[in-house]
Amino acid sequence: MNDGPATPRATIAAKGRLLLKRTALIITILALLAIMVLGGLYGYVEWYGMHSLPQQADVIIVLGAAVWSNEPSPALLERVSLAETLYRQRYAPAVITTGGAGNLNPTPEGSAAKQTLAASGIPANVIYEEVNSRNTRENLVQALNIMQEHGWNSAIIVTHDFHLLRAMTEARRLGIKASGAGVHETAMVRPPMVFREVIAILVQFVR
Repeated sequence: MNDGPATPRATIAAKGRLLLKRTALIITILALLAIMVLGGLYGYVEWYGMHSLPQQADVIIVLGAAVWSNEPSPALLERVSLAETLYRQRYAPAVITTGGAGNLNPTPEGSAAKQTLAASGIPANVIYEEVNSRNTRENLVQALNIMQEHGWNSAIIVTHDFHLLRAMTEARRLGIKASGAGVHETAMVRPPMVFREVIAILVQFVR
């Protein structure tokens, strides 16, 4: 039995269903691609941080981290501890601590880190602080200014391992000759910190 030609309404409905299927397919493909990119970058951030090794340099740069109640947070203490170890192992004869004051604490990160290093026995005259920076790039810009003032050409960047890829990328953009040293064991919850770096790196890439 011949049902006759499709009505305009039926044709429109069929086209609408086809469009929805195609749209769903495209969204699915894009979502899978996004998962692959994020997953691959997550793995590379971890790999890079775990395999970065410090090299002899003119100075150690400690990137800033939070200060709590006028004292270094656990994250900042972890970075300072690694910087102290590298100094005592004679990787570099001087240290630059970086970071300004946060919104909830008047003590600059750079000052808190310097005080902690000095309290551990590192001579105060080999510790140089900057207290104006607000982020990783500014940490490095301010540290570079200190390096140039003293004629230093190379640095070891100290931060957490999952932060090293972004920090080293910024250092290269600024023309800093640097190697990296990352804190591997941390009190911070690792997965969200790594994912935060993945997003920050993507933003850095398109900036």
